[in-house]
Amino acid sequence: MTGSLKDELSPLVIGQIQEAYSKGQIVRTTDCVNDITRDGFYESDVENVIMNAKTIEKAMPTTSQRASNPNNTHYVIPGESTTGIDVYCKVCSNYHRMTNQFICWALTSFSRKIEKLN
Repeated sequence: MTGSLKDELSPLVIGQIQEAYSKGQIVRTTDCVNDITRDGFYESDVENVIMNAKTIEKAMPTTSQRASNPNNTHYVIPGESTTGIDVYCKVCSNYHRMTNQFICWALTSFSRKIEKLN
């Protein structure tokens, strides 16, 4: 996502994710639960990042063999934990493989943001 498309799409997608979160409709993958547990985060950290999200850092198609529909997309959302740690969460849209109907949002990762070394 670059330029104005990102700027136009981010509020729409973030709004949908925030609405689903507020209704308790975001599924968490086992990998995500393991991330949160491993790094010592809590549900309040997840809530803080999702509900205060302003931008999508990156959007990418799913590449997993478990991805049942080519329309499934991962959205990387940066944020801060409740204790000020830079984190990101990855939320994936999930569509039915046969009907292409939207099924749910899934939180697939929640981790510390690690800067790349040169």
